[in-house]
Amino acid sequence: MHGMPLPPEQLRERVAGAKDAQSFQESGSATLDEWTRALDSIGREFGDFETIVDFGCGCGRALRHLQARIKSTSQTLIGLDPDAEAIEWLNSNFSNIRGYTLNAMPPSPLAAGSADLVVSHSVFTHLPEDVQYAWLEELHRILKPGAIAITTIHGDHAFSVFEGDLVRGGQNELRNTLSNVMGSSGFLYIKGRTAAETPLPDYYGATFHDISYIKKNWSKYFSILAWFPKFALNLQDTLVLQRR
Repeated sequence: MHGMPLPPEQLRERVAGAKDAQSFQESGSATLDEWTRALDSIGREFGDFETIVDFGCGCGRALRHLQARIKSTSQTLIGLDPDAEAIEWLNSNFSNIRGYTLNAMPPSPLAAGSADLVVSHSVFTHLPEDVQYAWLEELHRILKPGAIAITTIHGDHAFSVFEGDLVRGGQNELRNTLSNVMGSSGFLYIKGRTAAETPLPDYYGATFHDISYIKKNWSKYFSILAWFPKFALNLQDTLVLQRR
Protein backbone atom coordinates (compact mmCIF):
# COMPACT_ATOMS: atom_id res chain seq x y z
CA MET A 1 0.00 0.00 0.00
CA HIS A 2 2.78 2.39 0.88
CA GLY A 3 4.27 2.02 -2.61
CA MET A 4 1.32 3.87 -4.11
CA PRO A 5 1.72 7.46 -5.35
CA LEU A 6 1.31 10.02 -2.59
CA PRO A 7 -0.54 13.30 -3.28
CA PRO A 8 1.06 16.65 -2.39
CA GLU A 9 0.71 18.07 1.11
CA GLN A 10 -2.10 20.51 0.35
CA LEU A 11 -4.30 17.74 -1.05
CA ARG A 12 -3.58 15.47 1.90
CA GLU A 13 -4.48 18.21 4.38
CA ARG A 14 -7.71 19.03 2.55
CA VAL A 15 -9.09 15.50 3.03
CA ALA A 16 -7.32 14.23 6.16
CA GLY A 17 -6.91 17.42 8.18
CA ALA A 18 -3.14 16.91 8.39
CA LYS A 19 -0.25 17.18 5.97
CA ASP A 20 1.79 14.21 7.12
CA ALA A 21 1.81 11.12 4.96
CA GLN A 22 1.27 8.69 7.83
CA SER A 23 -2.06 10.23 8.89
CA PHE A 24 -3.21 10.25 5.28
CA GLN A 25 -2.28 6.60 4.75
CA GLU A 26 -3.71 5.36 8.02
CA SER A 27 -7.00 7.24 7.81
CA GLY A 28 -7.61 6.05 4.25
CA SER A 29 -6.92 2.45 5.20
CA ALA A 30 -9.18 2.77 8.24
CA THR A 31 -12.04 4.16 6.15
CA LEU A 32 -11.79 1.28 3.71
CA ASP A 33 -11.88 -1.16 6.63
CA GLU A 34 -14.99 0.60 7.98
CA TRP A 35 -16.73 0.38 4.60
CA THR A 36 -15.81 -3.30 4.40
CA ARG A 37 -17.28 -4.01 7.84
CA ALA A 38 -20.39 -1.98 7.02
CA LEU A 39 -20.98 -4.08 3.91
CA ASP A 40 -20.33 -7.26 5.87
CA SER A 41 -23.12 -6.27 8.26
CA ILE A 42 -25.62 -6.69 5.41
CA GLY A 43 -23.94 -9.79 3.99
CA ARG A 44 -22.22 -8.02 1.10
CA GLU A 45 -18.65 -7.34 -0.06
CA PHE A 46 -16.99 -5.07 -2.59
CA GLY A 47 -16.73 -7.89 -5.12
CA ASP A 48 -20.54 -7.96 -5.37
CA PHE A 49 -20.70 -4.55 -7.06
CA GLU A 50 -19.87 -3.81 -10.69
CA THR A 51 -19.76 0.00 -10.51
CA ILE A 52 -18.54 1.60 -7.28
CA VAL A 53 -18.62 5.37 -6.78
CA ASP A 54 -16.72 7.26 -4.08
CA PHE A 55 -18.77 10.43 -3.58
CA GLY A 56 -16.41 13.07 -2.18
CA CYS A 57 -13.27 11.09 -2.96
CA GLY A 58 -10.85 14.03 -2.78
CA CYS A 59 -7.43 12.89 -3.94
CA GLY A 60 -8.33 9.26 -3.22
CA ARG A 61 -7.66 9.05 0.52
CA ALA A 62 -9.70 5.82 0.76
CA LEU A 63 -10.24 5.07 -2.92
CA ARG A 64 -6.53 4.45 -3.49
CA HIS A 65 -6.70 1.59 -0.99
CA LEU A 66 -9.86 0.20 -2.55
CA GLN A 67 -8.39 0.19 -6.06
CA ALA A 68 -5.48 -1.91 -4.80
CA ARG A 69 -7.96 -4.50 -3.53
CA ILE A 70 -10.13 -4.72 -6.67
CA LYS A 71 -8.93 -7.56 -8.89
CA SER A 72 -11.81 -8.05 -11.30
CA THR A 73 -11.56 -6.26 -14.64
CA SER A 74 -15.35 -6.17 -14.77
CA GLN A 75 -15.52 -3.72 -11.87
CA THR A 76 -15.40 0.04 -12.38
CA LEU A 77 -14.19 2.55 -9.77
CA ILE A 78 -15.37 6.15 -10.04
CA GLY A 79 -14.40 9.13 -7.91
CA LEU A 80 -16.52 12.29 -7.65
CA ASP A 81 -15.38 15.51 -5.98
CA PRO A 82 -15.69 19.29 -6.45
CA ASP A 83 -11.93 19.68 -5.88
CA ALA A 84 -10.61 19.94 -9.45
CA GLU A 85 -6.97 19.83 -8.33
CA ALA A 86 -7.57 16.59 -6.42
CA ILE A 87 -9.40 14.95 -9.33
CA GLU A 88 -6.65 15.95 -11.76
CA TRP A 89 -4.05 14.36 -9.48
CA LEU A 90 -6.17 11.22 -9.06
CA ASN A 91 -6.61 10.74 -12.81
CA SER A 92 -2.91 11.33 -13.43
CA ASN A 93 -1.81 8.70 -10.93
CA PHE A 94 -4.41 5.90 -11.01
CA SER A 95 -5.36 4.60 -14.44
CA ASN A 96 -7.98 2.23 -12.97
CA ILE A 97 -10.01 5.05 -11.39
CA ARG A 98 -12.21 7.44 -13.35
CA GLY A 99 -12.31 10.78 -11.57
CA TYR A 100 -14.89 13.47 -12.34
CA THR A 101 -14.96 17.03 -11.03
CA LEU A 102 -18.33 18.04 -9.62
CA ASN A 103 -19.93 21.44 -9.74
CA ALA A 104 -21.04 22.87 -6.41
CA MET A 105 -24.56 21.64 -7.17
CA PRO A 106 -25.92 18.61 -9.05
CA PRO A 107 -26.09 16.97 -11.44
CA SER A 108 -22.99 14.81 -11.63
CA PRO A 109 -21.80 13.56 -15.02
CA LEU A 110 -22.97 10.01 -14.27
CA ALA A 111 -25.96 8.46 -16.00
CA ALA A 112 -29.14 7.63 -14.12
CA GLY A 113 -29.14 4.14 -12.62
CA SER A 114 -25.46 3.58 -13.41
CA ALA A 115 -24.06 2.87 -9.92
CA ASP A 116 -24.33 -0.30 -7.85
CA LEU A 117 -22.63 1.07 -4.74
CA VAL A 118 -21.85 4.57 -3.47
CA VAL A 119 -19.38 5.01 -0.63
CA SER A 120 -18.83 8.36 1.02
CA HIS A 121 -16.93 9.61 4.03
CA SER A 122 -17.64 13.02 5.60
CA VAL A 123 -19.61 14.75 2.86
CA PHE A 124 -23.02 15.24 4.48
CA THR A 125 -21.09 16.41 7.54
CA HIS A 126 -20.42 19.68 5.67
CA LEU A 127 -23.60 20.57 3.75
CA PRO A 128 -26.40 23.05 4.46
CA GLU A 129 -29.86 21.53 4.42
CA ASP A 130 -30.92 22.54 0.91
CA VAL A 131 -27.63 21.34 -0.57
CA GLN A 132 -27.95 18.10 1.40
CA TYR A 133 -31.30 17.37 -0.22
CA ALA A 134 -29.98 18.21 -3.68
CA TRP A 135 -27.17 15.69 -3.35
CA LEU A 136 -29.40 13.03 -1.79
CA GLU A 137 -31.63 13.41 -4.84
CA GLU A 138 -28.60 13.07 -7.11
CA LEU A 139 -27.31 9.92 -5.38
CA HIS A 140 -30.80 8.49 -5.67
CA ARG A 141 -30.72 9.29 -9.41
CA ILE A 142 -27.37 7.64 -10.18
CA LEU A 143 -27.96 4.52 -8.07
CA LYS A 144 -29.86 1.56 -9.45
CA PRO A 145 -33.10 0.67 -7.64
CA GLY A 146 -32.19 -1.36 -4.56
CA ALA A 147 -28.52 -0.35 -4.76
CA ILE A 148 -26.47 0.41 -1.64
CA ALA A 149 -24.94 3.62 -0.28
CA ILE A 150 -22.63 3.99 2.71
CA THR A 151 -22.20 7.46 4.15
CA THR A 152 -21.37 9.23 7.40
CA ILE A 153 -22.89 11.94 9.57
CA HIS A 154 -21.85 13.94 12.62
CA GLY A 155 -24.22 12.29 15.10
CA ASP A 156 -24.65 12.57 18.86
CA HIS A 157 -21.04 11.70 19.68
CA ALA A 158 -19.55 14.24 17.27
CA PHE A 159 -21.93 16.91 18.55
CA SER A 160 -20.90 16.15 22.14
CA VAL A 161 -17.24 16.58 21.14
CA PHE A 162 -18.14 19.90 19.49
CA GLU A 163 -20.03 21.05 22.60
CA GLY A 164 -17.03 20.17 24.77
CA ASP A 165 -14.75 22.24 22.55
CA LEU A 166 -17.07 25.23 22.91
CA VAL A 167 -17.20 24.90 26.70
CA ARG A 168 -13.43 24.61 26.96
CA GLY A 169 -13.17 27.74 24.82
CA GLY A 170 -15.42 29.67 27.18
CA GLN A 171 -18.30 29.85 24.65
CA ASN A 172 -21.02 28.55 26.97
CA GLU A 173 -23.73 30.86 25.64
CA LEU A 174 -23.06 29.80 22.05
CA ARG A 175 -22.99 26.18 23.14
CA ASN A 176 -26.42 26.54 24.77
CA THR A 177 -27.87 28.26 21.70
CA LEU A 178 -26.60 25.62 19.27
CA SER A 179 -27.61 22.80 21.59
CA ASN A 180 -31.17 24.16 21.63
CA VAL A 181 -31.23 24.28 17.82
CA MET A 182 -29.94 20.74 17.57
CA GLY A 183 -32.39 19.52 20.19
CA SER A 184 -35.41 21.09 18.52
CA SER A 185 -34.70 20.27 14.87
CA GLY A 186 -32.18 17.42 14.90
CA PHE A 187 -30.12 19.34 12.34
CA LEU A 188 -27.44 22.00 12.72
CA TYR A 189 -25.30 23.66 10.06
CA ILE A 190 -22.51 26.14 10.76
CA LYS A 191 -20.90 27.78 7.74
CA GLY A 192 -17.13 28.05 7.62
CA ARG A 193 -14.10 26.58 5.87
CA THR A 194 -10.54 26.11 7.06
CA ALA A 195 -7.72 27.66 5.04
CA ALA A 196 -7.00 24.26 3.49
CA GLU A 197 -10.64 23.94 2.40
CA THR A 198 -10.92 27.22 0.47
CA PRO A 199 -10.90 25.45 -2.95
CA LEU A 200 -14.11 23.66 -1.90
CA PRO A 201 -17.62 25.11 -2.45
CA ASP A 202 -18.47 28.29 -0.56
CA TYR A 203 -21.29 26.57 1.34
CA TYR A 204 -18.85 24.14 2.99
CA GLY A 205 -19.21 24.07 6.78
CA ALA A 206 -19.89 21.79 9.75
CA THR A 207 -23.17 19.87 9.90
CA PHE A 208 -24.68 17.71 12.63
CA HIS A 209 -27.59 15.27 12.38
CA ASP A 210 -29.70 13.43 14.91
CA ILE A 211 -30.60 9.92 13.78
CA SER A 212 -34.32 10.71 14.19
CA TYR A 213 -33.88 13.52 11.65
CA ILE A 214 -32.27 11.07 9.21
CA LYS A 215 -35.06 8.53 9.61
CA LYS A 216 -37.70 11.17 9.01
CA ASN A 217 -36.14 13.23 6.24
CA TRP A 218 -33.97 10.84 4.24
CA SER A 219 -36.64 8.13 3.96
CA LYS A 220 -37.90 9.60 0.68
CA TYR A 221 -34.69 8.44 -0.95
CA PHE A 222 -33.28 5.58 1.14
CA SER A 223 -34.11 2.87 3.62
CA ILE A 224 -31.70 2.54 6.54
CA LEU A 225 -30.26 -0.97 6.65
CA ALA A 226 -27.74 -0.32 9.42
CA TRP A 227 -26.59 2.51 11.67
CA PHE A 228 -23.25 2.47 13.50
CA PRO A 229 -22.72 5.34 15.99
CA LYS A 230 -19.15 6.61 16.47
CA PHE A 231 -17.95 4.18 13.81
CA ALA A 232 -16.11 6.27 11.22
CA LEU A 233 -12.63 7.23 12.44
CA ASN A 234 -13.99 6.98 15.99
CA LEU A 235 -16.02 10.17 15.50
CA GLN A 236 -18.75 10.02 12.87
CA ASP A 237 -21.77 7.74 12.59
CA THR A 238 -21.91 5.41 9.58
CA LEU A 239 -25.15 4.68 7.73
CA VAL A 240 -25.77 1.78 5.36
CA LEU A 241 -28.59 2.79 3.04
CA GLN A 242 -30.61 1.14 0.29
CA ARG A 243 -31.98 3.16 -2.60
CA ARG A 244 -35.78 3.13 -2.70
